[in-house]
Amino acid sequence: MRRYWTGVSSLLSICALTGIVASPTADAAESATCQPLTLIKNIAPGNASSIPDYDVQPPAVRGKTIFFTARDGTTGLELWRSNGKEGDTALVADLFPGAKDSDPRSLTVLGDTLYFTADDGAHGRELWKTDGTSEGTVLVRDLRAGTEGSGATWLTAVGNTLFFVADDGVHGPELWKSDGSENGTQLVSDLLPGEAGSGLSALAVFKGALYFAADGGPNETELWRSDGTGAGTERVAVVRVVESDPSEEIIQGLMPVGDRLYFFAGSDYAKRWDLWKSDGTGPGTVRVSTLALRASDYSVGPGTMVPVGNTVYFLGGADGSLWRSDGSDKGTLVLKPSANARFLTALNGKLLFSAWDDASGFELWRSDGTVTGTVIVDDLRPGKDSSAPFWMTVVDDKVLFSAETAEYGRELWTSDGTREGTAMLYDAVPGTGSLAPSMLTPVGPRVFFVAGDSTTNTEGTAGVEPWSLNDCTPPTLVCPSAVTQEAKSSTGTSVSYPAATATDNKPGPVTLSYTQRTGDTFGLGSSQVTVTATDESGNSAECTFSVKVRDSKAPQLSCPEDQKSWRTTRYGANVEYPPAMASDSVSVPALAYNPPSGSDFPVGITPVIVTATDAAGNSSRCSFHVAVSRQYANNGCGCGAASGNEALGGLLLTALAVLGSRRRKAQA
Repeated sequence: MRRYWTGVSSLLSICALTGIVASPTADAAESATCQPLTLIKNIAPGNASSIPDYDVQPPAVRGKTIFFTARDGTTGLELWRSNGKEGDTALVADLFPGAKDSDPRSLTVLGDTLYFTADDGAHGRELWKTDGTSEGTVLVRDLRAGTEGSGATWLTAVGNTLFFVADDGVHGPELWKSDGSENGTQLVSDLLPGEAGSGLSALAVFKGALYFAADGGPNETELWRSDGTGAGTERVAVVRVVESDPSEEIIQGLMPVGDRLYFFAGSDYAKRWDLWKSDGTGPGTVRVSTLALRASDYSVGPGTMVPVGNTVYFLGGADGSLWRSDGSDKGTLVLKPSANARFLTALNGKLLFSAWDDASGFELWRSDGTVTGTVIVDDLRPGKDSSAPFWMTVVDDKVLFSAETAEYGRELWTSDGTREGTAMLYDAVPGTGSLAPSMLTPVGPRVFFVAGDSTTNTEGTAGVEPWSLNDCTPPTLVCPSAVTQEAKSSTGTSVSYPAATATDNKPGPVTLSYTQRTGDTFGLGSSQVTVTATDESGNSAECTFSVKVRDSKAPQLSCPEDQKSWRTTRYGANVEYPPAMASDSVSVPALAYNPPSGSDFPVGITPVIVTATDAAGNSSRCSFHVAVSRQYANNGCGCGAASGNEALGGLLLTALAVLGSRRRKAQA
């Protein structure tokens, strides 16, 4: 029965790259100018491949930049960088000049620096660092003079310190640390003096410290921890699978899961592997369960440990059986035997993986940690032929992977762990041709991958090269409701409005811009504010809301005091009175008087109504009185005949005073 990846001779197929036409199958709206799939750069000219199809070195991500190894046909296998576009994809440095490979490995990011090991032909394999530029790519320290090199490996970042294992030719392979400087690159501790070294391996970060496996002496395998100092490097526990074992035992696969550190311990003598756990102390380092593996499986051993919540999943034996453990002997069991399982991936509390069975071949599976809950998600290629899902990675709460079908070849697929939620993302090479994507690595809003088109095109071909799966979904944007505000001057007023809200399908920031900013001065009337939301990929969305500046307040108006006058004609007097006082913050009010000043007022008390109206039509009113007494104005005759009229005039004035008092009380 076939048990290999159908149609795939290696993880990276070398084939021609042509005719890419993206055909979206998702429902999400996409930017009209965005290309979902783009060839980042054809690094190796012609149909050569820049990415080798053997011993693939995983890329490393620093911020929005990905570092990977490639060859361009002139240089050998060297370190490259990319931000997802052709113009910013470049060789970092040609460490081994010419066509020879420096073969950068163990790419590890610490802060703003990428550390790696490489062989420049003069120093052997040593520790290097780079800031992403050629000038900033330097040898950290030549630990072992000559071309043999220290063989630096197991690069592990803990806080601000890089730990690694190296052999300086004197102490054997031992634990070293570096702060990136030559003087700051030092031996931590010589655990087992002599050139043989202590056999350090399986470095892992647990509870803020470095844990690792080492041989502390004859026939002993030990779990150690270190804080980076000699005094702080100490043995946690001696691990013995079989007490009477005369041979060395092995620790591998250290995996932190919450407050536990899981690992495997194996005995060559007994041809057996056990699952262990530790809380970081000697008494707390105990055997969980003996794995029921056949003796023939010992050489392969268990591996690929993946935590999902407080449960750990792992593979065991040569046939890739899927196991799980909750940290107890009873809770450690086989979920799917002889599954050839691989690409174990945690998604929303479940495990997704690729596995084999006789009915379906290699297909996509999921597990909830129980035997009955370990089921096939979908038989993408019905029957015994395999769709062979691989290179699974979580993107936007789904698993993105590469799979092959008879109708579409090998393309990108996505799944939420259900059959209904599993679909091909793009048929990049229409028909049975294959894009053959692999090495899927999220980088900010993009997914870096390498691919090669399996079709042939005599007009121009390319091999396996770096590609990008781009975010083409615009942000979702909601504008604030319409804003109405009162004007404060003839130019309008400063208006502060609520911010628009934007969400995006990617976790990066969304930039909002406004045609008029909050706090700006808006003129009288209605203005439209357009908001543009732009995500990291350049996708944008717009919405519009209105800002209305109105003048709805009436002018401030103050009438003059009540006026008094003596009759100058038979029926009254012509009276001129002082103007009212009016003010408005927006416009100059127009004043209207009824009756107007200079009118003939009859004997008695006459009200005068004053109206102030601004440019917006808002008006306010006030009133005062004009009282005309019956007595003629004094003509200088000194006659006493007018004494009756004087009495009448006094009554009028008294009445006028009373009316004025009432009016003032009413206005108050």
